[in-house]
Amino acid sequence: MKLNWGTSIVIAMVLFISFIMYMVITMTTQKAYDHDLVVDEYYKKEMTFNDKLQKIENGKLYASEIKFTANQGGLLLNFPKELQDIEKIDVYGYRASDKDLDFNSSIKLNSQGETLVNRPLDRGLWEFTLAFSHGGKEYLITKSFNIQ
Repeated sequence: MKLNWGTSIVIAMVLFISFIMYMVITMTTQKAYDHDLVVDEYYKKEMTFNDKLQKIENGKLYASEIKFTANQGGLLLNFPKELQDIEKIDVYGYRASDKDLDFNSSIKLNSQGETLVNRPLDRGLWEFTLAFSHGGKEYLITKSFNIQ
């Protein structure tokens, strides 16, 4: 049987459309190809962006004075003497490659101004955010670490 050029074009188009449909169905149904947003409530979080910028500006004052030590055993924080009366520190650990490893913790400082976020940290790039209040101001400090 001899095919003319019109039939060949129709067969090529049907094969191409079939391939595209296969890819769409595969990408939407298999868990391995699941692509979530970085933050579930993206728009709600972005509405408070100006407040966050002010907290970051406040946090620059103490960013270099707070010592972060991160390893696979957890995150050790050392605060300077003027910040040792902080009631509560919110720690958010963000792992870009796996949202199941993200965590939120509320911690308190001991008498030496230290605290340990006792949580095993997998190897890879982590971003830690500290949020706390001191002297009527709110502070936000972010540090990134590559855990070996």
